[in-house]
Order: sequence, then structure tokens, then C-alpha cells
Amino acid sequence: MDVTPVQKRHDSMSPVFYGLVSGLFFLILLIGCAHKVGVHPVDFERRYEEMSRSALNSASPSERTMLFLRQRDLIDAWKRDPIPMMTELDRTFHQNPDRETLFALMELCYLEAHRAPKLSDLAVKLYRSCTLYAYNYLFDAKLGPPPSSYHPHSRLACEFYNRSLAAQILYNRNRNIGYRKNLRLPLLRGCVELVARHSELAWSPEEFDRYFIAYEFEVEGLAKHHRSFGLGVPLIAVYTPPALEKRTTEDRFLPKVQLTCPATVFVKIDPLISQVQGEAITYRGEILAYDPFKTQEISIGGRTAPLETDFTTALAYGIDKAPPPEKMKAFFDAETWAERQGLFMLQPFQSDKIPVVFVHGLMSSPETWLLMFNDLLGDPQIRQRYQFWYFLYPTGNPVLYSASILRDSLVEISSVYDPAGTNPAFNRMVLVGHSMGGLLSKAMVQQSGDLVWRVLFDKPIDDLDIPVEQRSMLECIAFFEPLPFVSRVIFIAVPHRGSELARMPIVERVQSIVKPATRAVELTTGVVSSLGRDTGPIYELLSKRVSTGVDSLRPDNPMLHTLAEIPIAPHVTYHSIIGNHEAADTPGGTDRVVPYDSAHLEGAASEKIVRSDHGVHAHPLAIHEVKRILREHLVTMDHAER
Repeated sequence: MDVTPVQKRHDSMSPVFYGLVSGLFFLILLIGCAHKVGVHPVDFERRYEEMSRSALNSASPSERTMLFLRQRDLIDAWKRDPIPMMTELDRTFHQNPDRETLFALMELCYLEAHRAPKLSDLAVKLYRSCTLYAYNYLFDAKLGPPPSSYHPHSRLACEFYNRSLAAQILYNRNRNIGYRKNLRLPLLRGCVELVARHSELAWSPEEFDRYFIAYEFEVEGLAKHHRSFGLGVPLIAVYTPPALEKRTTEDRFLPKVQLTCPATVFVKIDPLISQVQGEAITYRGEILAYDPFKTQEISIGGRTAPLETDFTTALAYGIDKAPPPEKMKAFFDAETWAERQGLFMLQPFQSDKIPVVFVHGLMSSPETWLLMFNDLLGDPQIRQRYQFWYFLYPTGNPVLYSASILRDSLVEISSVYDPAGTNPAFNRMVLVGHSMGGLLSKAMVQQSGDLVWRVLFDKPIDDLDIPVEQRSMLECIAFFEPLPFVSRVIFIAVPHRGSELARMPIVERVQSIVKPATRAVELTTGVVSSLGRDTGPIYELLSKRVSTGVDSLRPDNPMLHTLAEIPIAPHVTYHSIIGNHEAADTPGGTDRVVPYDSAHLEGAASEKIVRSDHGVHAHPLAIHEVKRILREHLVTMDHAER
């Protein structure tokens, strides 16, 4: 009785029992086939290198692209014959657009272009395709929400775009291929048609002699390299101004040598296919050339993107290719610079920017401001609000003679660009003078009255029997008013009360062979002839030799004392930056050329003492102080206009 029920239960459970056994067997098989999931420690640096690997820094694609190929079983096809595989992948993308495919196409095109013969037709076609894919990856709205700008793949896409575009620019330059509207350029599949070109540069693209990519050069001699990162290719555009007789009124303030202008080129590609006929896919492309002094970022499809810029390389290239300034020759023979002297702009005039005029010192040239120029250009706020000019003059001439030329130049440029005197930016002009250049700058904001004349002469100007031209020149030298459009002056290592070095015996011997400008010599000769021997000390001084720039710096020069006593105009704010070779922020001492007592000015809005020799204007702390002052000037200007 007991057996039967047991037997019945066994029979009834047989199917269930065997089912459990079978299920357990297959479960074991499944577990045996599954991958182990977990982690294991790796070297951090090695892992980081793997994560950051891409076609930009290695001969292999990134992990992301390799995974993409692996998931689609395309590794073998890619290794066997990459171009057909990529062409088919492009076809697949147009059937089902997505950013994963775009990223793979972008990186593989760059990699294969890099492997192709340098700047060959195949290479440039692949670089062009890479540019297209990178642009669409970043900006094509059909692909859904835009990728985060902070994502590493977005940064890679920017770099792929820039480098591929740079390769195309090199190709076009080497093949002498210029822009032509409706020009069709082949892609991996289809083509891009150039439908327009726009430029905001000062001159049209055809006017530039040549252009270089900034990254073709490595900068020397400048401690800081000022560039910004973003989209586009930074260029150095070289422009040679026309001959003087062919210049417009505005062009006469451009340097007489070639100009180098920073620029950024960007190609905008319509992400929407404008034409599809079978395999013939055509995209619309626009070439855009930006002036980074005017534009730092652009808007594409509602998104803002910064431009890639490089100011330092353009500046360094221009200096490297310019003829040597021959500043020593100009000191000993001022006539050699008679045609070169004057006020010059680094760029064409911009009415909305405040002019900053740099005036160099004795036996120097505008090149002395390079370190400061470079750092000021690297400051976005200063770059956007200021324009930089410089005054070039032979320093062998007397200070007041050179000051009269600076004054005439500033008045002339005012008559050209702000004849009504109503431009608020122009009327906030800043002068920055180093050493002797500070004395010239100070004369722009002083009222001489008859003080200067009385130091020189004991008879009225009308009693001098000299030609009208010389009389006019003498009046400009001896009688001057503050320029109304100069509102701030920065004095750097300026010998307001002279320097003992100017009367050292060796300096006396050196300056005995200095030849001032012909006009200054003729003026002196005419004055001496008119004065007569009974005039006194001024006759004795001028009859021995023509006064020079070094004479102007002697502590016993009565003219220097007079200029030191004339106050600076009340509407002008002024600052002092002084060198002390022993200690910073410590009044006293000397910069080995100018003592503190000579450089100090009562009433200065600020005084910064830098541990430096006489070249304090190139010291980082002095440059930082100039930046601070220029920012303060903007605050004052903006407050006054409210």
C-alpha cells in the first residue's frame, strides 16, 4: 500500500525531474560561455595614454573608433582596403545619420590622409572630408542635441577640423590655387561647392602678398606666446603698403615696410545636403576670414564658438622680416631717419578704439616695445578696446626738436581721423614714454608759455633775422600747448631732471660726432648768425656745436630744468614706473642710468618701483603695471560717458 503511492509519485514527477536537470545543464553551459565581469588594476599613466590615443597623436584610431569598427565587424575591411570601406560607411551614414558614424569617419579620414603621400590629391580629398565630418559632428542639428563642449570627443572634433583645414590651405598655397566662386572640391563621396567668401580684414584677400599658417613657425625671443584655442586656422597675412606717392590720406600712417596681420580662416559648410543625385552629393561651403582684433567668437546654428587665434607669431614674424632699425646709426646721423621718422600704426585706424602711442628712448627704436606689445595684445580686454601706435625718431636730435615732430604728427593724425574733435575714443589717447621718450611725451601735455623761449633767448622772436620756415620751426619748438586729446601719460624710467651719465667724459667724446638732422643744423646756424656775439651763454653754446639728444639729458641743462618745472595739464592723469636695480617698491636708488630723484614726479596718480635696470619697460612687473593702468583708464572713460 505504501509502495504503490510512492511509485505513482515517482512516475508523475519524472518529466519535472528531467526538465530540471536539462535546465540546470543548459544554465551551466550558459554560465560557462559568459564573460567574466569585474575590474583589475592597471598603471594609471598607461591607461590614460590609451584613453587619450587618437589619430592626432598616434598611428592608430582612438578606442572609440576601434570599438565602432569592432561592433560592426569592419576591422578586417578597414585594414584590407580602407577607402572603399569608408565610402560605404558614408553611404550608411546618409541612410541612418548619427554622430557615432560621423566620429569614426572623421578620424579614419584624417588617419588615411596622414598615411597618404604628403599634400597629394588623395590626402587633401581625405582632409577635406575630415573637415566636413568634423563640422557636421559639431553643428548638424539633424543629429539631435549638440555635443557638450567639454566632452573630449568635441575637443577632438575641433582639432580634426583645424588640422584638416590647415592641410588644405597648405595644399592650395603650394598649388597656387585661389578662391573661385562655384569651385567644386571632391570629397570621399560627393563634393563641396564654394558659394561665397567673406573677409573682415583691413585689405581684400587679393591685396595680401602671401600668407602663412601660424604653426609653420616657432617663436623666439618672446617669453609669452599669446594664442586662443577654438575653431579655425590662425594665419599670418603679409601686406606691403603702396609706395608713398600712391597712398591715400589714411594710408600715410602705415609703416613704410611690409605689415603682418593676424587672421583666422574658417570654412562654414551647410550641414544640409543641397543636392543629391544618386551618388552625387553636393555641400555648400563659405570661406570666412576673420580679424581677431575685431572678432574673437562666432555663432553657428545658434551655438557660440571661440576662434583659434595667434597674435604672437604674427608679431614675431613681422619683426623678423623687417629691415634692421639701425638705431645706432640714426643716433649718430639723424638724417638717416629723416624719411622714416613719424607716427605709425600697427593696424589701420579703428574709430572705436583708444589710441596708445609708444615713444622709445635714446639710441633705441620701436622694437624696444616688443615684449610689452606682445603682452598687451594677449589681453582680450585691452586688445578689444585699444589700438597701438608708435613714434619713430632719430634720438641724436635735441629733445624739443623731436617733441615738435611728435606734436605735429599727433595733430596731423587728429585732423585726418577726428577733425571735429568729437570721437570719445580718440580723445582718451594714452602716451607711453620710456627714458627720453617720456620727455617728448611730457611736452605734449605741458603749456610752455614763454618760459622755454626766455631760457633760450633774451630777445623777441620777431627780432631774429631768420627765414620764415626756420622761424615757424622755432616757434613750434619753443611755444606749445597741451594737446586736448591726450588724457593720460605713463612715464617709464624718464630722466625728468637729467642723468649724470650724459656728462661723463666718454659720453662727451661720443656725442661730439653726433650729427643732428639737417633742418636742426640749419636752424641752429641761422639762429647763431642772427644772435650776434653779445647775446651771451646761448650764443656760446650754439656756436660751439649743434645741440644733441644727449645734451638734452644733462642735469645742468637749463632747458631740462625748465621743463621739469612746467606743470602737466590738469585734465591729464599721469603715472610713473621707475627702476631701482637694488630693491622693488623702495624709493631711492637708481636704474643705473636714471636716479629715483630724477624719475619721480609729484602729483602722479601712481608710482610703481620695479627692481630693474634702465630697461624696466621690458620687465614683467612694469608690463603688468601698464596693463593695470590701461584697465583703470577704461573704467574712468566708461564712467565719464554714463
